[in-house]
Amino acid sequence: MKLLYPLAKRYIAGHDFRSAQFTAKELSDNGFALSFNYVGEYSKTLDEAIAARNQYSEILNYYQDKKIDLSIKLSQVGLLISPEDCEGLLQQIVEKAHNYGHTIRFDMEHSIITDKTLDLCLKLNQKYPETMGVALQARLFRTKDDMKELMNNNISVRLVKGAYVEKESIAHKSYQEIQENYLQLIELLGINMNRRCAVATHDETILKDILSKPDADRFDYEFIYGIRRDLQQSFKDQGQKVRIYLPFGENWLPYTWRRLREFKNLTFVVRSIFKEWF
Repeated sequence: MKLLYPLAKRYIAGHDFRSAQFTAKELSDNGFALSFNYVGEYSKTLDEAIAARNQYSEILNYYQDKKIDLSIKLSQVGLLISPEDCEGLLQQIVEKAHNYGHTIRFDMEHSIITDKTLDLCLKLNQKYPETMGVALQARLFRTKDDMKELMNNNISVRLVKGAYVEKESIAHKSYQEIQENYLQLIELLGINMNRRCAVATHDETILKDILSKPDADRFDYEFIYGIRRDLQQSFKDQGQKVRIYLPFGENWLPYTWRRLREFKNLTFVVRSIFKEWF
């Protein structure tokens, strides 16, 4: 595993929180906002879920005087083990974030837990307003309705394309369909949002379309650490608020492998590096 870490370092901020702090400081000093993600999902035991809670609590304590964002996968915090325990662990994280003035965004996972993810987000939002956010996937047919409900409850939305393989009965399949739906959803979001929301994609066609609109600066622009650093810098130089999704942790190998294992993703990564250099 140690032999592979030099490759992973492009996409992982550190193998633990202490090492990730150096990357985070460099990015923050250069004007980027941060969203920390302790890599991992589908915890198999409650102890693993508690460990995730502890790690997120450590991040919040460390940055209590500096505004940050956390990106959390609910399956990592025990959603599929015990929804009740998961809710309890999440409430501890969200309460601390709320008290420190930080924000929380639930990452969206496979559609089998979309309802549970949104239900918990809405429930916690009632107790901790102005704190909650959630990712929605442009790939899914249901996203327009979900977005309207979240906006009605003043919950911040991070719009992503969606990386999970879903059935044709519930999701767009072609690149063009997903792209078109993304732009339609962003237009809806721009008209109706009460809190700042996030455009989270590296798709230059989508980004150029959004930037051409007069209200482009209403959004935050989120990029994954290590991908298209040239775009990240360009958007910041144009005066846009740029947030970096910052993964770290001992489970860096599965995360890196997921980024590279599919040929399409590998091609994207190679092209991204080429564009950064040339």
